[in-house]
Amino acid sequence: MIKSFLKFKKSGDPSLTQNIFITCDDCDKEIEIQLYKQIKGIEKYGRDLCRGCKQKEQIRLGIRGNQYVNAGLASIKNMKGKTHEEIYGKEKAEEMRKINSEKNSGVNNRNYGGTWHGLNPGKSQKGKKIDVIHGKEKADIIRKKISLGCSGEKNGMFGKPSPNGSGNGWSGWYKGRFFKSLLELSFLINYVDKFNMKCESAEKKQYRMKYINYEGKERNYFADYIVNDKFMIEIKPKHLENSLIIVRKKESALIFCKEHNLKYKIITPPRLSNKEIKKLIESGKVVLIDRYKEKYKIWCQNHVIGQTISG
Repeated sequence: MIKSFLKFKKSGDPSLTQNIFITCDDCDKEIEIQLYKQIKGIEKYGRDLCRGCKQKEQIRLGIRGNQYVNAGLASIKNMKGKTHEEIYGKEKAEEMRKINSEKNSGVNNRNYGGTWHGLNPGKSQKGKKIDVIHGKEKADIIRKKISLGCSGEKNGMFGKPSPNGSGNGWSGWYKGRFFKSLLELSFLINYVDKFNMKCESAEKKQYRMKYINYEGKERNYFADYIVNDKFMIEIKPKHLENSLIIVRKKESALIFCKEHNLKYKIITPPRLSNKEIKKLIESGKVVLIDRYKEKYKIWCQNHVIGQTISG
C-alpha cells in the first residue's frame, strides 16, 4: 500500500524514479522504494512486499531456485573461516565489536544480576528441558547449531557402516501397512484406523521430491504417507518440526503438493503406552521385523515399570 503523495510531471504522468513509502501487505513493514520498482512488484506478486517477504514468496512459488542456493554457497565461500577484520576491515570490525559490547552490557547481559554466580549450572539445571533453560527461540537456535555440528563429515559415524540394531526405530507391519517408528504406528492406529482413512506409502517414485541440504547439495525426499488421495503426511516429533533439515524438506514439499493438487501436513500423533504396544504385539496385530523381535524379547526380560519403548 502506497503511503506517500505522488509527484506528477507537467504531462500529468507520475515520475517513475521518485522515492515513495509503502507498507508491506504481508508483514506491515514500512519501506522506501522507487515508484517503478513498486509497480513491477505489483505486476509480479499482485501486492506490495518488502525485500524479505519477496524472497519468501519466491521460495514458495519455486522461482528463486539457484539464486537461493548460490546465495548460501557464496556466503560460505566469502566468509567461512575468516575473521571480522578480513571480511569488513579493521575499522569496521572494531566498530562492530563496540556495538556488540554495548548491546550485551548491563541489563542486556543475560547474566545480569548473577544468575549463574555461585551455582553449578550442571546441577542447578539438571532434569530441565532446553526450552525451559533458554526459552523456545534460543533453544531452536541451539538445536540447529548442534544439528549442523554433527552432520556430514562432522558426524563421528561418517563413512562407517551402521552398528547392529540401528535404523529408523521400531519397524514392522500393522494390518499390512509398514511403519518405520512407533510414531508412525500411532498414526496408523489413531488416525487412519480411527477415521477409516484411505492410506498408502508416499515412498514411491511418483512422490519423489528434491531439496537442497545444508551443504547446498541436492537430495531426494519422500514423505511418509498419502491419505485419502489428498494429503501428503510427514510424521515427526514436535521438537523436530522447526529443525533446519525439516524446514528445507517442507519448502520442497509445499511446491510439489501445489503442483500435484495435494496438501502437506507434518503430524505428531499421540504416543502409544508400553501397555498398548505390548498388547498389539502379543495379539499379533503388530508384526515386528526380525531385528526388533529380538530387541522386544530383551526389553520384556529387562522391563521395569515406567521404562518406555522408544523409537
